[in-house]
Amino acid sequence: MSDAADRSRIADLGLAPGGRRAIEWARRHSPVVDTYLRERLADGALDGRRVALVVHLEAKTALLATVLADAGAEVVVAGSNPLSTKDEVAAALVDRGIEVHSTRASGYAVWEEDLLAVADSRPELVIDDGAELTTRMARHRPEAYAGLVGVTEQTTTGVARLRALADAGRLPFPAMAANDAACKHLFDNRYGTGQSTVQAIMGLTNMLVAGMTVAVVGYGWVGRGLATYLRALGATPVVVEIDPVKALEAFMDGHSVATAVEALPTADLVITATGGLRAIGARHLDLLADGVILANAGHHDLEVDVEALAGAAVEVVEVREGIERYELPDGRGVHVLAGGALVNIAGGLGHPIEIMDLSFAVQGVGCHELARGGYEPGVHVISPALDREIAAAKLAAHGLSVDELSADQRDVPHGL
Repeated sequence: MSDAADRSRIADLGLAPGGRRAIEWARRHSPVVDTYLRERLADGALDGRRVALVVHLEAKTALLATVLADAGAEVVVAGSNPLSTKDEVAAALVDRGIEVHSTRASGYAVWEEDLLAVADSRPELVIDDGAELTTRMARHRPEAYAGLVGVTEQTTTGVARLRALADAGRLPFPAMAANDAACKHLFDNRYGTGQSTVQAIMGLTNMLVAGMTVAVVGYGWVGRGLATYLRALGATPVVVEIDPVKALEAFMDGHSVATAVEALPTADLVITATGGLRAIGARHLDLLADGVILANAGHHDLEVDVEALAGAAVEVVEVREGIERYELPDGRGVHVLAGGALVNIAGGLGHPIEIMDLSFAVQGVGCHELARGGYEPGVHVISPALDREIAAAKLAAHGLSVDELSADQRDVPHGL
């Protein structure tokens, strides 16, 4: 523990007892990570391998770190956002002997230093979120970047960044697009973000969702989940999209579809879910209704351009913990939740444990596959067979199973 403590940067090692309780609670509700993944990693492929884990640092992430360490990996951990780290969880990991570089609300300059400290540990394998560590290694630690064996990536944004590196000829190792696995995006993005975002908004505001008009900006899997949960709670989702296929899907799913110009003036709540930059930016400020609430459910803190909003405001007031009101010159007030960071994590408890049990199983399996080798440089996805294994393990944990095709169902019809 002392060596890990000496190498780490955390808030307070004395917070460890609370972190241990949180990690144990996560473990009890993570049967796939705690059983299936543990068993899969027991073949020695990770023994002595240096693994960097850079994901929002809370109890479920910490559980994955301990499973990797139990498999023999030398694990170094940092948070993928400076606003989402749970200090008690970071302390519990260090108390267990795992090196951590992260504190809550550290600010972006310190967070950048933390990521570079992880890069300086010269990891062989990276489990990343938003490619935050990977891209910084490419820019600032090129020798360490060239030495990577592989990377697994959690998010839509991060996968796009990895593909851009590959297209530019700057991805000299294999990367696993965990986000593209069925057991990740079909459940994490839709059910996990859908539920946890709405829960965080309700918790921060103490307001009733039923009756609200909510502009959902983006209709990928996250937007689908948001619109579904909002509608179930009695809100009226209005989807804003740039892709006509996704807009048509939203319409067929029973939601209203509109442009930002049409949707924003009547929205009580605006949730961004694009994975891109400035989904709500300076060009939208004149469209926002007085009293509107802005929340970000995508990856970037810049999905809501808080800097532009602050530049336009005459006053910024914290009206409630986690809520700032930006007073505009014309008297309108715009409320931003959790500083524009991911509202479900910075302003809530993050995804449900059962959802991250699936997502982290995918990440863990991807890391294990890369450690075993055999993949060419470029972006890959775990095999459908592994996806099915993870799903079957989750079903088994619920006491459920599936049928198999009978012999007569396997017959090929005549003429085919």
